[in-house]
Amino acid sequence: GMRIELPHALAANVPMVANPLKLSATPIEYTAAPPLLGADTHGVLIGLLGLDIDEIERLQAAGVISAR
Repeated sequence: GMRIELPHALAANVPMVANPLKLSATPIEYTAAPPLLGADTHGVLIGLLGLDIDEIERLQAAGVISAR
């Protein structure tokens, strides 16, 4: 029970390692495979770093970050 497969946007299923903790009262629920590369970049730059859209666009134009 340590190997699971989850649906992914770029493949039918992605093999993954399951959580080694097996709790009977609160079983682990697997809801999604890992996100695609860069899928959370804007959220991190805005939410955690406080950048605005203009600054993100400037960084993309300069090649510092890639556009998604």
